[in-house]
Amino acid sequence: MTNTGLLALEFRRVLLSVAVGVACWMAIGNPYIGAAVALLMLLSLWGWQLSRLYRWFANPDEMPPLGDAAVRGILRDVYLLRSRGLARESAAPASHADRDDSIGSLREAAMIINSRSELLWCNGAAEHLLDVELAKEEGKLLSSLFPKKALTKYMREENFQKPLRLRPGRDPEYCLQFEFSRFGASDRLVFIRDVSEQDKLERMRRDFVGNVSHELRTPLTVIKGYIETLPSLVSELNATLQKPLASMATQVARMENLIADLLWLAQIETVEGERKENLVDVCALLSTVAEELRFAWPDRDIALQLISVKRLLGDERELRSAISNLVVNALKYSATGPVSVKWLDSAVGPVLTVEDEGLGIAAKHIPRLTERFYRVDKSRSQQVGGTGLGLAIVKHVAVSHEAKLFVESQPGEGSCFRLVFPASRCADPDFGD
Repeated sequence: MTNTGLLALEFRRVLLSVAVGVACWMAIGNPYIGAAVALLMLLSLWGWQLSRLYRWFANPDEMPPLGDAAVRGILRDVYLLRSRGLARESAAPASHADRDDSIGSLREAAMIINSRSELLWCNGAAEHLLDVELAKEEGKLLSSLFPKKALTKYMREENFQKPLRLRPGRDPEYCLQFEFSRFGASDRLVFIRDVSEQDKLERMRRDFVGNVSHELRTPLTVIKGYIETLPSLVSELNATLQKPLASMATQVARMENLIADLLWLAQIETVEGERKENLVDVCALLSTVAEELRFAWPDRDIALQLISVKRLLGDERELRSAISNLVVNALKYSATGPVSVKWLDSAVGPVLTVEDEGLGIAAKHIPRLTERFYRVDKSRSQQVGGTGLGLAIVKHVAVSHEAKLFVESQPGEGSCFRLVFPASRCADPDFGD
């Protein structure tokens, strides 16, 4: 139906009504009566057409009323649009059935929840793994099926980049992993995996590292004691023995640092998923760390700029460890020049930057810097006494504080390490006072 056809129809109706009105005026001789008759006739035509439309609206499954060509075009368009809508609605159950069949055939447990976290559907694998029945549990909140605070908080924050692990039962060895992804406009597709064995292996690895590190401490302490005592017992110690004893003392100190870092990393991993809500005065912490390192490195310039006054919700000991590792790395791997430490605000949240004027790092090494024991230059790392765990510790501290670690470096131009914290983790200066 075109606008021209509709206008032509209405013009004909108005023209017919005016003609009847003029005829009455000429017959009676009164223009007011002629105008009233014309208006009454026009209203009657409109009312008659509207009544037919309303009767069709009451029973839309029938064909629309046939009238003038213009009205017929409008009604035909409405009828076709409605027919298409009905066709889509009738096809929707089929598409849902296809969807359910395709996802249901997965061996992996899967479920679909809506924006209110209500269970809409789950496959047989999910029913078996979670011990639920869709017929009974459909429409229930996921948090009521798994009354765990961690799950409720995880779904409320809607930060689904990292999977969630839960131990739903009394068995501490039983562990499930939930992975959420968007499904349609507002629904969520949730994959559930039994990661009990994987979780057990990870815990065994952490326990192994911790136990071995503890066991190494005792013999290492004994060896260190003998190395420190031998020079004092033999006053005229042969010069040929002084050099190997000094080398042994250096290696023992290095092993002590390595064991300390391994134990600390294992401890951080153990509590990585726990919420850290202590209020940390970052400005005071940075000032303390900078002062301690200036004392340890008296010939180096550590420039501290506290541009922001924001405090963080986190763990002070972990943050101190991350800051110390970043600054010490900058001091070790830049023989000269100042090390710049800044605490500032950004559009996404507070940022800690540590910048040096060292040799820089090639682009191929940057993605692997946070791997344990990964070294860009092994010989240089041996010289400066690095353990290869500093940036791994920084990465785990960043993850536990929902921060991102960014590295910018060019060979010969120094390096810049940035820890960007989310705005949700920062507090006002007067917060908690």
